[in-house]
Amino acid sequence: MEHRVRLSGAPEAAPELACLRVLSQLPPNWSGEIRECGTGYAILALRTDASAEDVAARVDEVIAELPLRGWKRS
Repeated sequence: MEHRVRLSGAPEAAPELACLRVLSQLPPNWSGEIRECGTGYAILALRTDASAEDVAARVDEVIAELPLRGWKRS
């Protein structure tokens, strides 16, 4: 199943870098790709059998870590 996740950050933040950091911290059986990036936002497509709630929880854990503080899932 594919889950779309939108990340929002400060306008000066690099959305591509934030996406790569999120993707690198996902469980090994998940896959994902960057669908769109713009000023202060990015959209990821994550593929996993996990529920939408589990995906949201994992992404929230990753963006709570220091390098991604300031980013939010929206």
